[in-house]
Amino acid sequence: FVPGYQVLPTRPAAPAPAPHAGTDMQSDAQQHAALATYARFWCLHQLAPFADQAFALAGAMDHRMIDESCQTGPGACLRAHFDYDWLVRLPLALACLLFPGRRLLLLAHLVNVVGWADRMPAVWDYMCWCALMEAPFVLAAATSSSMAETARKFLPAMRAQLVVLYFSAAFWKLTSSWYDGHYSCSTVLMSELLSGLEPLFPPLATLSGLMLHAAPALVAGIEFAVPALLLLQPRHGVLLALVFHQTINLMPATYAGGFSIAMCARQIIFLPAAAAGASATLRRGVGFAPRAVGATALVAVTTGVRLFLGHTPATPRPHSGHPSATLRPHLG
Repeated sequence: FVPGYQVLPTRPAAPAPAPHAGTDMQSDAQQHAALATYARFWCLHQLAPFADQAFALAGAMDHRMIDESCQTGPGACLRAHFDYDWLVRLPLALACLLFPGRRLLLLAHLVNVVGWADRMPAVWDYMCWCALMEAPFVLAAATSSSMAETARKFLPAMRAQLVVLYFSAAFWKLTSSWYDGHYSCSTVLMSELLSGLEPLFPPLATLSGLMLHAAPALVAGIEFAVPALLLLQPRHGVLLALVFHQTINLMPATYAGGFSIAMCARQIIFLPAAAAGASATLRRGVGFAPRAVGATALVAVTTGVRLFLGHTPATPRPHSGHPSATLRPHLG
């Protein structure tokens, strides 16, 4: 008689029917397809710095290093004696992109972890995130006999890892220095973003002061919201994460997009149905192409305007003592 409760039946419930063999095979195929989709996104992330260097592009300032740099001492890194980036990592990434198999992916992830350890401690922070997620893949693939079994072990672990890592990044924003607008990186980067958008949308100038003051709380709030939504509402979490990371890619000066590229390439693991049905997802993406082309054109126009304005003389502005006056760079 208590609301919300039911009396259990006295007779034992009938045993559940045994799963059909076809259902298991279908589930295995979906798991295999989901892991293969993750692998191809992972390969695209690995290929980004090689493409930038091959086509002489500036690229992100925090791309994974593929040169002979070794800050632990002359000749102290293995990379100084053997070019495993171009001779091993690049061919493996291309092979995995075309033929994503368990053994090949195991070798590629293992080489990545070894290369990361070889360059430690002179690595970008997000490279530690990547290594923390690639090491479990090595373990899962080494203890499995198929792509489907690897997916069942690895994908849930990687989802949990990304949620914890995002939460940890947000947690370290809870400091007094982060909320001091005079030197918080959130304020500096917000001013940089606004400096690129104001010439295109002049009304934003009236909101600049408010945005600069709100930047620490706004960025910290977004960084807490991303893992919370990835855990509770993955589709919305992926959308917010992609928007958050793309704002970093719009920075006109400090383009530290390596972290964003790495994380965007891994968001697909939170959408297992989309990953398993990659061909159907791609068809839906093609239907979205006209809007995507429009958005890309807008980014291209923004970049062109910024390059044009970069050749015009700067207009000095009076110093008012306000944080917005001291922190907002006028890149023109």
